[in-house]
Amino acid sequence: MRLTATLWLALGLALPLAAPAADGDYPTRPVRMIVGFAAGGITDITARQMAEEMSQVLGQAVVVDNRTGAGGNIATAELARAQPDGYTIMLASPGQLVVNPLTQKSVGFDPKTKFTLISLVNESPFVFVVPASSRFKSVPELVAWGRANDGMLSFASPGMGTTMHIAGEMLQVFAGIKAVHVPYRGGAQSTGDLVAGRVDFMIDSLGAVASQVQAGQLKVLAVAGSERLPQFPGVPTLSEMFPDFIASSWLGVVGPPNMSPSASALLIKAVERGARSPRYVETIEKRGSRTAALGPQAFSAHLDKERGRVERTVVKAGLKLD
Repeated sequence: MRLTATLWLALGLALPLAAPAADGDYPTRPVRMIVGFAAGGITDITARQMAEEMSQVLGQAVVVDNRTGAGGNIATAELARAQPDGYTIMLASPGQLVVNPLTQKSVGFDPKTKFTLISLVNESPFVFVVPASSRFKSVPELVAWGRANDGMLSFASPGMGTTMHIAGEMLQVFAGIKAVHVPYRGGAQSTGDLVAGRVDFMIDSLGAVASQVQAGQLKVLAVAGSERLPQFPGVPTLSEMFPDFIASSWLGVVGPPNMSPSASALLIKAVERGARSPRYVETIEKRGSRTAALGPQAFSAHLDKERGRVERTVVKAGLKLD
């Protein structure tokens, strides 16, 4: 069942007047899934497919509500204020839960907010890529040159504060080099300039650069995930060279603080069922992602590691993105 924006607005305005659902009754009306980014992007596409799968378990529509702006902070702040009754959830990105609270003075919510973790739903491994014409044949070769030529390397990202930007900064911290960050307004521009050789390297999701790699325009020198990829069995991981270096993009379902345990339990079940459905798996794999570890415990452990790595980079590099 799909609701129009007008009907959803009417439902949304009625929410504050509705009494919280009894433990055994949830859900009795549609669940809203906030997305902090525009329609058509990977977060939105993932949310819509997951919402469709979850609705089969919940017996109610899960309606995607795009609340864009401030790198996802507007959506996150809205979730922080939502009633913890299970009728408002969010598909969260690394920027919203990890990067923004560590790099921005004002995010519109308490950065120490303990959101209710439902589950990770996918992970997109990052790869270290250089132009096909690059002089560098390996990451150690690039790093050695960078150490001997301080500040002469450059790396691209689709914008300040993105996970790709943080990954490039992380490389500098872990490898002991200095490189110039060249931010762009989006992935198409950053990838295009990398292909043209205007920048030296980029760390981005495999899905974002797969077509250029397949066309022979970019070379994959390393994988930034925790393990080698079956597509590139001979390509090493960055963690083989720099222990604990892991960079990836991921998405996870979260709820407001102190969510009802019964609602949380049913949402966990719905997300786990949705993440295993063939349609969902096909949707994310087409975009270079894969189903991630499921459940709140795995999500919590993942977040702790992510925060530790990013915080180390932020402190060392002195990053402030306000």
